[in-house]
Amino acid sequence: MYRFLCCTALVATLAAATPPETKLAIVNPMLHDSDDGPPLPAGFKFQPGQIVFFTFLVSGFKKAGVYPDMKIDVAYEVDVRDSKGVLIDPPNVNSVGTSVSEEDKEWLPKVRYEFALPPLAESGDYKILVKVWDRFGKTETQAEQMFQVEGHQVEPSDTLVVRNFRFLRSEQDRQPLAIAAYRPGDTVWARFDMTGYKFGDGNAFDIGYGVAVADASGQIKYSQPHAADEKTKSFYPQRYTPGVVSLNVPQDMQKGKYTLIVTVKDNLGGQTTEAKQTFSVE
Repeated sequence: MYRFLCCTALVATLAAATPPETKLAIVNPMLHDSDDGPPLPAGFKFQPGQIVFFTFLVSGFKKAGVYPDMKIDVAYEVDVRDSKGVLIDPPNVNSVGTSVSEEDKEWLPKVRYEFALPPLAESGDYKILVKVWDRFGKTETQAEQMFQVEGHQVEPSDTLVVRNFRFLRSEQDRQPLAIAAYRPGDTVWARFDMTGYKFGDGNAFDIGYGVAVADASGQIKYSQPHAADEKTKSFYPQRYTPGVVSLNVPQDMQKGKYTLIVTVKDNLGGQTTEAKQTFSVE
């Protein structure tokens, strides 16, 4: 019994003398809506075009050298993906390489990263993937941070279509008119979304639309075949494009039902689609 107790005490003494192994880790990942602002609560929803501020600490890295010339060398990569797993920006690779003093024994490097959400970002759960490498320790680790985006909903389509057509009272209105009725002298405002167009190299797309107004008999009273064009390319695919129409109702326009006709053309995909919506002049 006596020898057993001595061996146990010896093992405990050796364990206490051996420093615990540290493991490279990403610590305290946090989201902010301003630089060095307070951490955001769970469930916070970012808006399209908003700047997202992201911070985290790194622990468990190896230090090389001896004080006062001790160094660390930690590299990291940050990828941000939308709800479909598509990168919204090129991956960001950077590093933290610095000297540390004896007074910095408990110090942990803090990484600050910021990025802008796409102006037409869709709603969903987005993900930040962080990978960290300790070059001295030859170790690596990774972690994920989820966040939510509340954007404009546009149902996807494999072919060119017009979605979410709505008449408005004014350019600033967000709620569509329950009854699309206007008076002579008013301005007819309408908004809609175009999606299902084809992409070229570099997520390039080339679309345009024209507008026309027909009376109840189908006679065209107004026509503008080339009202607007949208031709651009970007790293992140712009899956839908908003359109807007404003038409002045002449003072002498006959009262009755009219049809607003929007014709959209996809110049890269060779597609054309048409949307018709009725309004009245009273």
